[in-house]
Amino acid sequence: MLMNLGQHIARAAGARLDTLVSRAGRHLLGGALAVTPGVASISPVLEDLLSFHPGWISRSVTTHDPAGGNNDGYRAGVAQEGDHRVLFHARGEGRITRIWMTAPRAELDKPDQEIWIEIDGRTAFRGSPHDFFEGRGPWKPPLVLGVDASSGAFTSYVPFAWSSEAKVRFRGVPIYYQVTYREGPGAASGPTPEELAGFMAEDWTATLPAPTHRQAPSPGAPLVLAIGPATVSGLDLRIPAGSLKDLDVRIGEQPPVPASFFFGLASTGAEADGGWTTFRSALHAARAPDAAGFGRLATRLPIPLAEGEVLSLGAAPGASIAALEVAVDLAPARPGVRLLAQYRDQVAPGRETTMPLFEGEGPLQLVALLEHLSGGRPNDRTYLEGDEMIRTDRMSYPLQIGTGTEDYFNGGFYFLGAHHNPFSGLLRFIVINPENRWRNALFDHSLYRLHVADPIVSRSGLRFGIEAGPTGAYTPLRARSLGLAYAFSDPREIGEQEVRLEGTRRRARAAFDAERSEIRRASRSREGRGITRIEVDCPPDARGLLLLRAYSAAKAPQTARVRLDGREVGVIHEMQANPVRPLAEDALWIELLPGQCGADQRPVLEIDARSSPAPWSERGYTLRFFSGPPAPQLTQGPARKIFDANALREAPSYVNDHSIVQLSDGRWLLTGIFNREPYRPDTEIEFVLATAAEPGPARWVEAASPSFALAPERFSTRALPDERWIWAPHVVRDRDGGLVMIFHVGTPDPDRSGFRIARSRDGMTWTRHGGTLFEDICVARDPMLVRLGDLWVVYYTRCASRESRRSGVAYRTSLDLVHWSPPAMALTLGPETAMNNSGHTESPFVFARKGWFYLTITSYPVDYDATFVYRSRSPFAFPPRPVARLRAHAAEWVAEGGSFEAGRLFFTHAGPGRGGVFLQELFGL
Repeated sequence: MLMNLGQHIARAAGARLDTLVSRAGRHLLGGALAVTPGVASISPVLEDLLSFHPGWISRSVTTHDPAGGNNDGYRAGVAQEGDHRVLFHARGEGRITRIWMTAPRAELDKPDQEIWIEIDGRTAFRGSPHDFFEGRGPWKPPLVLGVDASSGAFTSYVPFAWSSEAKVRFRGVPIYYQVTYREGPGAASGPTPEELAGFMAEDWTATLPAPTHRQAPSPGAPLVLAIGPATVSGLDLRIPAGSLKDLDVRIGEQPPVPASFFFGLASTGAEADGGWTTFRSALHAARAPDAAGFGRLATRLPIPLAEGEVLSLGAAPGASIAALEVAVDLAPARPGVRLLAQYRDQVAPGRETTMPLFEGEGPLQLVALLEHLSGGRPNDRTYLEGDEMIRTDRMSYPLQIGTGTEDYFNGGFYFLGAHHNPFSGLLRFIVINPENRWRNALFDHSLYRLHVADPIVSRSGLRFGIEAGPTGAYTPLRARSLGLAYAFSDPREIGEQEVRLEGTRRRARAAFDAERSEIRRASRSREGRGITRIEVDCPPDARGLLLLRAYSAAKAPQTARVRLDGREVGVIHEMQANPVRPLAEDALWIELLPGQCGADQRPVLEIDARSSPAPWSERGYTLRFFSGPPAPQLTQGPARKIFDANALREAPSYVNDHSIVQLSDGRWLLTGIFNREPYRPDTEIEFVLATAAEPGPARWVEAASPSFALAPERFSTRALPDERWIWAPHVVRDRDGGLVMIFHVGTPDPDRSGFRIARSRDGMTWTRHGGTLFEDICVARDPMLVRLGDLWVVYYTRCASRESRRSGVAYRTSLDLVHWSPPAMALTLGPETAMNNSGHTESPFVFARKGWFYLTITSYPVDYDATFVYRSRSPFAFPPRPVARLRAHAAEWVAEGGSFEAGRLFFTHAGPGRGGVFLQELFGL
């Protein structure tokens, strides 16, 4: 909607603008702002970028030249298994975010080539690379791109998340390849393939408000677009074509950035074509000038503004901009995060090094890089041979090393021509002096790569460098670039501990696998297969620890499990060897619990490499400590009945474990255990079915009467003859948009409790699919399904083992809802909770919010409505110490607008003696 500034001040959450905007500011803001209050104005995919993820270690494995030269390609992979080369092998938690590969066309088209992707021991894809990348497999463009679409290479952004292990194998000769991934606590999280594909394909420009005429900026008199606290979620400009070169964007006190870069064109505006082209990426869009001479610029990259911070348009000295039309979309403020826009204009150094395109301190997530390359030697584009080298956390070793500039931008062999895709492109390819078959030609390249699906995360500084030419010494070359990254106020670095290694260490001279100019230096290391124990001297307010290992990568693979005070906290696995330049570093984030440090507390860190395939190498360790925000203080609002259990029968009845999901037509569905009072779990044999037409939970808690009414079908599911009882349905959307329900099936043996699924297209009619998925111990029950990338995860109530019946929450993973991994424990409580039915951990529910995973469970031995809240950076390991206790039984969680990342949170309460299902809002998260 359109509203003037006065209306916005009166209605928006940012009413405080009235005291922040001076009269001059109001004059500059001018006529009308387009405002869309609420969380819906920011895509959930982008919302996730506004939360910091300290556990993510951003990495790649590629065919780069291990000697630092330009002999990239033809690597043997990290292992050989039969007739397949293993291109990638990871352990622990992680997520493949991008797969890129290329070769001469004749090599790509050779028959009998095969790519084989395995996740947690199950095959996610096995078949022809052409089928995989060209959309003839399970995933379609733009999530996968063939050689023509990606301008010379195969590219995939299919998110492959794993909980324990992942492999990519290839039969044939993958001459050049890159696998970009992240590892560490929480690394598996992120959008599903369908969510990511929808984000990439949508025409987001169609939802932007129409620009309105505004007073154009002039030198020394900028046009103020927005003043914080707020988040700019969209910008749309119409400007005179010739003004592109004169317009800049400024965020707060940062230096101004050319508008042509900020809006994705990566041009100067002074070129023969004026720097314009028509395109739309996932974040930026432009339209070449129309008949009236006006071009369009747009972006949906969220721009958080702190209180009083200004987003403005400026004009270059001497410029005269005749007219301007602007629309600004606003969303609520995001405290603690800001957008860094770092523009650089530099010439190639003429020596074997990398040009820094982005450098920053503190916690960062790099989300985009745009580059304009010009100059060069006649008919010579070998400057595109330069490799990117990305260093995080002040490491000397770049955890991401590329194979060429065009490879980083997802092309191949200097590109096939100008093109644009959602996450990368060569927008403009200008040939200057093309006569005589380009004998004297020079070239302009306008390039972009968006790290939306694969943000580069660093806790203590980041440097993105790229070579000019094969080893960095190409000259002359001019590189203009813009790096965009989110900077966060937490966590803050507060100390460091260097660890001295005892025992015999071998001395050698070696170099880091980095720039060609890297020198060989004296190094001492030890190797073996044992346990390294470190007493951690952490400050009292430390809430996070970054474990940095310096080692020799001469041998691989190296693997170690890491424990802190006996609790498993992660895995370090190095898949790739480099005996030529073996010096390397790696990192693991470890969350510290309140009270674990200080007051003479010395946690013990154990690095257990007893099962490492290759000897575990150690040159030294650094422990870097970080503070963090305090644990949340949670409160709950009043409970409102949303479904009356007595609507079905005259006799008193109850609903127990249940599920709520929104249908494709906008209605909501509730289904759950239904039975007559008094409580008899062994007679619970049907799931009630109810629907609500109201738009969501915020309305339900305000309604005067229950929002859910009994559906005509009355029940979604009834027990079959071989099912003694059925409990705890949980309903989610499947890949195809249909609904899938998982539920517990009662059996005579409590240590062989079963789980089954049913499916529905409309939520009203349900059909069972297959038989029992798996069985488990301790009356295993109360399943809850989530998807991490393309990986299904089911959480359920179960004890630790047959021998140790401590209450806990188990999980299994699957790619198809049919074949499931063995169980692992996400939460195990203390020995005082030992029960044959794991009663302290009923009704598990897991959701992600602002960089954390939250697990809620009901503990009826404590109290029937005792619900405890646990949190972790990882969805697979929750410390057994709750952060809050709520009043609820069998809580099911619902987010307003469907956004657990930023929407208002609500949870339910039900059970025997309650007479129905209740809903209440959570505050403080």
